[in-house]
Formats: sequence, structure tokens, C-alpha cells
Amino acid sequence: MTFLDSSVIIDMLEGVESTVEYVGSQSGPYLTSSICVYEVLEGPLGGDQTDVEAERRRFGGVRSVGFDERLALEAARLQDECIADGQRMAVRDLMIAATASTTSNHLIVADSDFQTDALGSRIRVTNVAKL
Repeated sequence: MTFLDSSVIIDMLEGVESTVEYVGSQSGPYLTSSICVYEVLEGPLGGDQTDVEAERRRFGGVRSVGFDERLALEAARLQDECIADGQRMAVRDLMIAATASTTSNHLIVADSDFQTDALGSRIRVTNVAKL
């Protein structure tokens, strides 16, 4: 299974060819966090007329995984390890990383927010912006 960060989903919706090609070459199913769903939907918000269901259907091939207590404990473990390594992840990214590392074997991102040794020891992380 392949886990997509919101940065990758946004790139795909915007038609960034290199991202679309790379993700398309990876095995499915495609997963993301419910937090990423919100991050993607946040972009078109602001007119009080946004059809959030229609916006969600634009990336309907990506299944969402909800954040629960089990994942909260994993996020705390991951942050503990990051802090011990002298790194700290932003809370939202940490929640996404914990979800990814417990549900898939490959996390695809389009930014450097997930480049930590602690996460890299749990899951393969590919930054499409650096390919």
C-alpha cells in the first residue's frame, strides 16, 4: 500500500506531471490520513459555497484512514524518538506520519517535513520534489 501526503494529492489535483507519473507507477491501494483530507479541502474553502463533498470526490481513489488513540500513541512514540535525535516534527505532520507508518510501507511526500531519521527507520519516504 502507498500512503500519500496532502502535498502529493494537491500536486496531483494540480496536474504536476512528475508527481502524477511517479504516484501512478506505485502500487495501490492509495491511502491518506483524514488530516490530509482536511488539508487538501482547506485550499478551496472561503466562499461559503464550497461543495466539500464534490471536492473530496476529486481524489476519491485515495482512501482515508481516521486518526484514533492507537495512532495517537504511535505519534507520541515517534515524537519521543525524534526529540531524542534532536529533531521535532510539527504535530499535524507527526499525526500523518504515525498514520502512514502503521498502515503502509511507503509514504510519498512533496516537501521536506517528513525527513527524519525516526520516521525513515519505520517506513520508506519518497520526496517527489527531489526526484
